[in-house]
Amino acid sequence: MRIYRIRKFPTGIFLLVLAVIVIVFNSKILPHIEGTAFEIVIKPFRILKGVKSCFFRPDYLEENTRLKQQIGALSVALTRMNELKRENERLYDVLDFKKNLPYDVIAARVIARNPTDWRKSMVINKGKRHGINEGMPCATTRGLIGRVEKVFQDSSRIMLITDPNSRIGVLLEDSRESGLLIGSPPGECRVIYLPLDGRLAKGEKVVAAGFNKRMPKGMVIGEVVAIGVENSNLYRYVIVKPFEDAGRVEEVLCIDVGQ
Repeated sequence: MRIYRIRKFPTGIFLLVLAVIVIVFNSKILPHIEGTAFEIVIKPFRILKGVKSCFFRPDYLEENTRLKQQIGALSVALTRMNELKRENERLYDVLDFKKNLPYDVIAARVIARNPTDWRKSMVINKGKRHGINEGMPCATTRGLIGRVEKVFQDSSRIMLITDPNSRIGVLLEDSRESGLLIGSPPGECRVIYLPLDGRLAKGEKVVAAGFNKRMPKGMVIGEVVAIGVENSNLYRYVIVKPFEDAGRVEEVLCIDVGQ
Protein backbone atom coordinates (compact mmCIF):
# COMPACT_ATOMS: atom_id res chain seq x y z
CA MET A 1 0.00 0.00 0.00
CA ARG A 2 1.48 3.35 -1.07
CA ILE A 3 1.59 5.97 1.62
CA TYR A 4 1.45 9.57 0.54
CA ARG A 5 3.10 12.11 2.74
CA ILE A 6 1.59 15.55 2.97
CA ARG A 7 4.34 18.13 2.62
CA LYS A 8 4.11 20.99 5.04
CA PHE A 9 3.72 24.37 3.42
CA PRO A 10 6.27 26.82 4.85
CA THR A 11 4.64 29.03 7.45
CA GLY A 12 6.69 32.09 6.42
CA ILE A 13 5.53 31.96 2.81
CA PHE A 14 1.93 31.49 3.90
CA LEU A 15 2.00 34.55 6.11
CA LEU A 16 3.65 36.64 3.38
CA VAL A 17 0.96 35.68 0.83
CA LEU A 18 -1.77 36.41 3.35
CA ALA A 19 -0.37 39.85 4.05
CA VAL A 20 -0.25 40.71 0.32
CA ILE A 21 -3.89 39.64 -0.13
CA VAL A 22 -5.04 41.78 2.78
CA ILE A 23 -3.17 44.83 1.50
CA VAL A 24 -4.47 44.48 -2.06
CA PHE A 25 -8.10 43.93 -1.20
CA ASN A 26 -8.31 46.48 1.55
CA SER A 27 -7.45 49.64 -0.35
CA LYS A 28 -8.96 51.80 2.36
CA ILE A 29 -6.17 51.05 4.78
CA LEU A 30 -3.42 50.88 2.15
CA PRO A 31 -2.54 54.63 2.25
CA HIS A 32 -2.40 54.48 6.03
CA ILE A 33 -0.07 51.43 5.98
CA GLU A 34 2.18 53.01 3.37
CA GLY A 35 2.45 56.23 5.37
CA THR A 36 3.18 54.37 8.61
CA ALA A 37 5.85 52.20 6.98
CA PHE A 38 7.47 55.24 5.42
CA GLU A 39 7.56 57.04 8.75
CA ILE A 40 9.10 54.01 10.47
CA VAL A 41 11.84 53.80 7.87
CA ILE A 42 12.60 57.50 7.58
CA LYS A 43 12.46 58.46 11.29
CA PRO A 44 16.00 57.22 12.25
CA PHE A 45 17.44 59.26 9.37
CA ARG A 46 15.61 62.36 10.59
CA ILE A 47 17.05 61.81 14.09
CA LEU A 48 20.57 61.45 12.68
CA LYS A 49 20.10 64.61 10.67
CA GLY A 50 19.10 66.49 13.82
CA VAL A 51 22.14 65.15 15.71
CA LYS A 52 24.43 66.13 12.84
CA SER A 53 22.99 69.64 12.78
CA CYS A 54 23.76 69.98 16.50
CA PHE A 55 27.39 68.84 16.31
CA PHE A 56 28.39 70.04 12.86
CA ARG A 57 27.02 73.54 12.72
CA PRO A 58 29.42 75.93 10.95
CA ASP A 59 29.66 78.20 14.01
CA TYR A 60 30.54 75.20 16.21
CA LEU A 61 33.24 74.09 13.79
CA GLU A 62 34.75 77.58 13.75
CA GLU A 63 34.71 77.73 17.55
CA ASN A 64 36.37 74.30 17.77
CA THR A 65 39.12 75.39 15.38
CA ARG A 66 39.68 78.59 17.33
CA LEU A 67 39.93 76.72 20.64
CA LYS A 68 42.43 74.27 19.18
CA GLN A 69 44.59 77.17 18.01
CA GLN A 70 44.43 78.76 21.47
CA ILE A 71 45.45 75.47 23.11
CA GLY A 72 48.42 75.17 20.74
CA ALA A 73 49.52 78.74 21.46
CA LEU A 74 49.22 78.23 25.23
CA SER A 75 51.23 74.99 25.01
CA VAL A 76 54.04 76.80 23.17
CA ALA A 77 53.98 79.65 25.69
CA LEU A 78 54.12 77.20 28.63
CA THR A 79 57.09 75.39 27.11
CA ARG A 80 58.87 78.70 26.61
CA MET A 81 58.16 79.78 30.19
CA ASN A 82 59.53 76.51 31.58
CA GLU A 83 62.67 76.91 29.46
CA LEU A 84 63.16 80.48 30.70
CA LYS A 85 62.70 79.30 34.28
CA ARG A 86 65.42 76.66 33.87
CA GLU A 87 67.70 79.18 32.17
CA ASN A 88 67.21 81.70 34.99
CA GLU A 89 68.07 79.01 37.54
CA ARG A 90 71.29 78.19 35.67
CA LEU A 91 72.25 81.87 35.38
CA TYR A 92 71.59 82.39 39.08
CA ASP A 93 74.01 79.53 39.84
CA VAL A 94 76.55 81.08 37.47
CA LEU A 95 76.36 84.47 39.22
CA ASP A 96 76.75 82.82 42.60
CA PHE A 97 79.74 80.84 41.31
CA LYS A 98 81.40 84.00 39.94
CA LYS A 99 81.13 85.72 43.31
CA ASN A 100 83.15 82.95 44.96
CA LEU A 101 86.02 83.01 42.44
CA PRO A 102 89.01 85.30 42.96
CA TYR A 103 89.37 85.68 39.18
CA ASP A 104 87.63 87.54 36.41
CA VAL A 105 85.03 85.36 34.72
CA ILE A 106 83.44 85.76 31.29
CA ALA A 107 80.14 83.95 30.82
CA ALA A 108 79.37 82.60 27.34
CA ARG A 109 76.74 80.52 25.60
CA VAL A 110 77.41 77.34 23.64
CA ILE A 111 76.45 77.91 20.00
CA ALA A 112 77.96 74.87 18.24
CA ARG A 113 79.52 71.47 18.89
CA ASN A 114 81.86 69.10 17.12
CA PRO A 115 79.61 67.42 14.52
CA THR A 116 81.51 64.12 14.72
CA ASP A 117 81.90 63.92 18.50
CA TRP A 118 80.24 66.26 21.00
CA ARG A 119 82.74 65.23 23.68
CA LYS A 120 85.74 66.72 21.88
CA SER A 121 84.99 70.41 21.40
CA MET A 122 82.37 73.15 21.41
CA VAL A 123 82.06 76.74 20.19
CA ILE A 124 80.98 79.64 22.39
CA ASN A 125 79.61 83.07 21.43
CA LYS A 126 82.48 85.09 22.97
CA GLY A 127 85.87 85.88 21.38
CA LYS A 128 88.72 88.39 21.26
CA ARG A 129 86.31 91.31 21.31
CA HIS A 130 85.00 90.08 24.69
CA GLY A 131 88.40 89.42 26.29
CA ILE A 132 88.72 85.69 25.59
CA ASN A 133 92.30 84.41 25.19
CA GLU A 134 93.76 81.05 24.21
CA GLY A 135 94.49 78.73 27.12
CA MET A 136 91.74 80.10 29.35
CA PRO A 137 90.24 77.34 31.54
CA CYS A 138 86.52 76.82 31.00
CA ALA A 139 84.13 75.51 33.61
CA THR A 140 80.56 75.27 34.77
CA THR A 141 79.28 75.53 38.32
CA ARG A 142 79.94 71.78 38.66
CA GLY A 143 83.54 71.71 37.54
CA LEU A 144 86.22 72.12 34.88
CA ILE A 145 85.22 71.10 31.35
CA GLY A 146 88.16 72.24 29.17
CA ARG A 147 90.22 75.19 27.94
CA VAL A 148 90.04 77.70 25.10
CA GLU A 149 91.87 76.24 22.11
CA LYS A 150 91.18 78.78 19.37
CA VAL A 151 89.94 82.37 19.54
CA PHE A 152 88.12 84.32 16.83
CA GLN A 153 86.75 87.84 16.87
CA ASP A 154 83.28 86.96 18.17
CA SER A 155 83.56 83.27 19.05
CA SER A 156 85.97 80.71 20.46
CA ARG A 157 86.53 76.96 20.28
CA ILE A 158 86.94 74.99 23.50
CA MET A 159 88.85 71.71 23.73
CA LEU A 160 87.03 69.54 26.28
CA ILE A 161 88.82 67.48 28.91
CA THR A 162 87.26 64.36 27.36
CA ASP A 163 89.11 64.99 24.07
CA PRO A 164 91.96 62.42 23.70
CA ASN A 165 94.29 65.33 22.82
CA SER A 166 93.59 67.12 26.10
CA ARG A 167 96.39 67.14 28.74
CA ILE A 168 95.97 68.62 32.24
CA GLY A 169 98.09 68.16 35.35
CA VAL A 170 95.93 66.98 38.26
CA LEU A 171 95.99 65.93 41.89
CA LEU A 172 94.01 63.22 43.64
CA GLU A 173 92.54 65.16 46.51
CA ASP A 174 92.93 62.63 49.34
CA SER A 175 96.07 60.70 48.42
CA ARG A 176 97.75 63.85 47.01
CA GLU A 177 99.17 61.80 44.16
CA SER A 178 99.74 63.80 40.98
CA GLY A 179 99.34 62.65 37.39
CA LEU A 180 98.32 63.65 33.90
CA LEU A 181 94.64 63.78 32.98
CA ILE A 182 93.89 62.76 29.37
CA GLY A 183 90.57 62.38 27.57
CA SER A 184 89.08 59.10 26.35
CA PRO A 185 86.42 58.39 23.68
CA PRO A 186 83.67 57.09 26.02
CA GLY A 187 83.41 60.55 27.59
CA GLU A 188 85.55 59.74 30.61
CA CYS A 189 89.15 60.63 31.49
CA ARG A 190 92.23 58.77 32.61
CA VAL A 191 94.90 59.91 35.03
CA ILE A 192 98.20 58.29 34.09
CA TYR A 193 101.69 58.12 35.58
CA LEU A 194 100.49 57.32 39.08
CA PRO A 195 102.92 55.42 41.35
CA LEU A 196 102.37 51.74 42.01
CA ASP A 197 102.47 52.22 45.78
CA GLY A 198 100.04 55.16 45.83
CA ARG A 199 97.08 54.98 48.19
CA LEU A 200 94.38 55.34 45.57
CA ALA A 201 90.68 54.86 46.23
CA LYS A 202 87.43 54.91 44.29
CA GLY A 203 85.32 57.97 44.91
CA GLU A 204 88.37 60.18 45.43
CA LYS A 205 88.02 63.63 43.90
CA VAL A 206 90.35 64.78 41.14
CA VAL A 207 91.32 68.47 40.98
CA ALA A 208 93.56 70.66 38.85
CA ALA A 209 97.15 70.66 40.13
CA GLY A 210 97.89 74.21 39.07
CA PHE A 211 101.16 73.28 37.31
CA ASN A 212 100.11 75.59 34.47
CA LYS A 213 99.79 79.20 35.60
CA ARG A 214 96.65 79.55 33.46
CA MET A 215 94.91 76.70 35.32
CA PRO A 216 93.66 77.51 38.86
CA LYS A 217 94.83 74.99 41.44
CA GLY A 218 92.11 73.01 43.17
CA MET A 219 89.43 73.37 40.49
CA VAL A 220 87.34 70.22 40.69
CA ILE A 221 87.14 67.91 37.68
CA GLY A 222 85.58 64.60 38.66
CA GLU A 223 85.91 61.48 40.77
CA VAL A 224 87.74 58.15 40.51
CA VAL A 225 85.52 55.29 39.37
CA ALA A 226 88.14 52.62 38.56
CA ILE A 227 91.82 51.83 39.24
CA GLY A 228 94.23 49.83 37.09
CA VAL A 229 97.86 49.07 36.25
CA GLU A 230 99.50 50.08 32.97
CA ASN A 231 100.64 47.30 30.62
CA SER A 232 104.24 48.24 31.32
CA ASN A 233 103.66 47.54 35.05
CA LEU A 234 105.56 50.75 35.81
CA TYR A 235 102.58 52.95 36.68
CA ARG A 236 99.00 52.78 37.79
CA TYR A 237 96.11 54.73 36.31
CA VAL A 238 92.60 55.71 37.36
CA ILE A 239 89.43 56.26 35.36
CA VAL A 240 87.78 59.57 36.17
CA LYS A 241 84.14 60.45 35.62
CA PRO A 242 83.81 64.23 35.16
CA PHE A 243 81.32 65.98 37.40
CA GLU A 244 79.93 67.82 34.38
CA ASP A 245 78.59 66.14 31.25
CA ALA A 246 80.04 68.42 28.57
CA GLY A 247 77.55 67.14 26.02
CA ARG A 248 74.73 68.84 27.94
CA VAL A 249 76.42 72.12 28.76
CA GLU A 250 74.63 75.27 27.56
CA GLU A 251 76.54 78.03 29.40
CA VAL A 252 80.29 78.21 30.00
CA LEU A 253 82.46 80.28 32.31
CA CYS A 254 85.83 81.32 30.89
CA ILE A 255 88.22 82.07 33.74
CA ASP A 256 90.86 84.75 33.37
CA VAL A 257 93.65 84.09 35.89
CA GLY A 258 95.95 86.71 34.36
CA GLN A 259 99.19 86.33 32.42
